Amino acid sequence: MKKIINISVCCLLLLATSCSDWLDVNPKNNIKEEELFSTEQGFKEALTGIYMAMCDVSLYGRQLTYGFMDILAQRYDTQSDTETLDYTRTDWYTFPSNQTENYTNKFWGGHYNIIANINNFLTNLETKGNVVTSDGYRDIMKGEMLGLRSFLYFDLLRMFGPVYKDNPSSPTLPYRTEFDRSIVRLMPASELVDNLIATLKEAERLLENDPMNISFPTAGSYEEGLDPFLDYRFNRMNKFAVKAVLARVYLYKGDAQSKVLAADYADQVIKASKGNSHLFTLVTDNATDPVCSTELIFALSMDSEKYDDQIDLDFKAGMTNAYFIKNRDRVYELFDTEADGYNDMRMKEGQGFTISNTGSYILKFRQTGLFSPAIENLMPLIRLPEMYYILAECTADLSESAETLSTVRSARGLSNIEVFAGEDEKMKEIEKEYRKELYGEGQLWYFYKRLGYKTFQFCPVNNMTESNYRFPIPDDEKALGGI
Repeated sequence: MKKIINISVCCLLLLATSCSDWLDVNPKNNIKEEELFSTEQGFKEALTGIYMAMCDVSLYGRQLTYGFMDILAQRYDTQSDTETLDYTRTDWYTFPSNQTENYTNKFWGGHYNIIANINNFLTNLETKGNVVTSDGYRDIMKGEMLGLRSFLYFDLLRMFGPVYKDNPSSPTLPYRTEFDRSIVRLMPASELVDNLIATLKEAERLLENDPMNISFPTAGSYEEGLDPFLDYRFNRMNKFAVKAVLARVYLYKGDAQSKVLAADYADQVIKASKGNSHLFTLVTDNATDPVCSTELIFALSMDSEKYDDQIDLDFKAGMTNAYFIKNRDRVYELFDTEADGYNDMRMKEGQGFTISNTGSYILKFRQTGLFSPAIENLMPLIRLPEMYYILAECTADLSESAETLSTVRSARGLSNIEVFAGEDEKMKEIEKEYRKELYGEGQLWYFYKRLGYKTFQFCPVNNMTESNYRFPIPDDEKALGGI
């Protein structure tokens, strides 16, 4: 996604984080907003600004990817006596607590801030969208924003909602689709899921003609002459990203029919990637592309001069660093080297990890100088292997499931699995793949919560309950949810 946008203009859309302040816009900003939505270019800038807001380090720029969410999944081992770096403390799994409340409050406020901006965008697209005259742009813009809003709500549900399989009727979130001051009740989780599915299907319809211009950021891959607004589609909520989110939501819903639909959507993405060399492809060598960019169905472009410094600081061995593993044996256990993990490119020294006596850390985010200058460093949000994992989980045939999982394992340098002995072995191997593949991407915690794991690898709590998985709604927001 080319950065053709004045950031200061985008920031006009970012209102206060409290839900109660969504509409507290002073007259000066009202005038600027009116000007912003008076041209097609203004709509483009507003849309891009919404994605940029997601890049904040308190959200997907760190804490919802390799930060807080992966701390909860026990990805790191600093062996530190410092309270904030001691991940063996059980108050990491107490909500609220002094250890967690600052993070979770920002997740709530940050998501609803962006959702408010999406709703505002959609309102303006409805009332002033006649200025968007380029062929197909209005449908693509609306489809993107509906899909992105559902993506954000689904992550809120996975954080602040119940363990769904045990408690689907639990009141969960205020579901706001309008840009107004109305008080919205806490919607039951099952009702919210159904609303998200309906909205995602509408987004899917609107994005049916998405051109899916990808121009993956490997050296020399950029195609001249493409419409910049419709290029680098993996950096925005595209047609296949919507299908991938539908696969996630149906899997989360979890009943037999939903699993059939989850498998169908995951398979649609996989088959599209197999049938089109310009779409997503599994990487077999990450030596020159550690983030495996051609697998990215949806990723943020971290357009910040500070990002390289952030990664240099966050991923190194040292007692003041939060995201490394002090004991390298822990890396070997994480990647199951007792089986065949030593051959896994996701762990290999100098490719997947740096492994030493002083500490080990992932290399996925060290992307300086690797890609076209038209985009910046990439933060993965949905990648192709997850679709294989969803398909493998939802497929009843144990041989077919093993074959599906082995497709990713083979690409990573591991041996194939011929057949699973039973459902338990199948889920054990799928858990290992989530653990290895999505390191630093914030998805493993959601896997554990969805399945209601009582404990997991390196977890300091022996009997996890819903209270250990469910983030609390901030106190000052509860009245706005109708409590």
